[in-house]
Amino acid sequence: MKVVICDHVFPDIEQEKQALSCVPELELVDAHCTCKEEVIAACADADAVLNQYNYLTEEVVNNLKKCKVVATYGIGLDKIDVDALSRRGIYLCNSPDYNKCEVADHIATMVMALNRQLVQFTDRMRAGKYDIPYEWMKPQRPCNQTVGFVGYGRIARQAAERLSKGFGMNVIAYDPFLTEAQIASGHAKKVELETLMREADFVSINVSLLPTTRNLIGAAEITLMKPTAFLINCSRGGIVNENALIDALQSRRIAGAGLDTFEQEPLPKEHPFCKLDNVILTPHAAWYTTDAMKSVQGVAAQQVALVLTGQEPTRCVNYEEAKKNRV
Repeated sequence: MKVVICDHVFPDIEQEKQALSCVPELELVDAHCTCKEEVIAACADADAVLNQYNYLTEEVVNNLKKCKVVATYGIGLDKIDVDALSRRGIYLCNSPDYNKCEVADHIATMVMALNRQLVQFTDRMRAGKYDIPYEWMKPQRPCNQTVGFVGYGRIARQAAERLSKGFGMNVIAYDPFLTEAQIASGHAKKVELETLMREADFVSINVSLLPTTRNLIGAAEITLMKPTAFLINCSRGGIVNENALIDALQSRRIAGAGLDTFEQEPLPKEHPFCKLDNVILTPHAAWYTTDAMKSVQGVAAQQVALVLTGQEPTRCVNYEEAKKNRV
């Protein structure tokens, strides 16, 4: 059976080889595709596909002649046409638990680095400036501050626990899909989005990128923020309107931002974010530890192995829809 790895950033594919060793007559192809044409050519006769960054559009999916399962390295599905796969009876699997703590750690680290203004201090010292600019640099004690989470799922709750228990921060959350009691069980207070934007000293974005959440945080929401507040996005680019955020950062309408995801990735070096001194930038790396990398490789490949050996996938996002259309 032919399994194609469209693309990946991993140093090797030993985890995949190990997980797929049970697949009969395995042909494992490390394709390194960089565009849809290469994906179509490489995967046309594949029994299964593993993918990291390529866009699996309807056109691509319709050219998968033999495919039984697609597994994505990670959680997000915004690069994949889920409906197109379902219509063709192709299972789509993701890896929801591979980064058990990494993104939460990244969010909490962003909060503390922004509050303590570590990047600005480092830049000043490299420029030979040893004084503290008291007139504009005004960090606060975390125990007197509030962090607000837009979306209060697993990652947000872990970050909230680190910040509340570790630093004594107050936690509020906006999540229209959770009740007040459910949010309270995560040691946060449920509020509306407008209230969160007004009250939070740190606004953390923790929702998936969907048609309903694209530009969820725009100029109107950012205008509500305190001038001393920071925005953190370790979720997906596109949820925050980047033009509105750039305007607010350039004009010092808000104090700063910590960004791990962007509408365009990789982020061009000439992008306005790269020219701002009140922004911490990381290259969609919140998920990354060596432990998480091995986990995501293994989990994705395990799903492929299950399907190709006649078993049911355990991390399938379109199971019912795909199953009824399977030949």
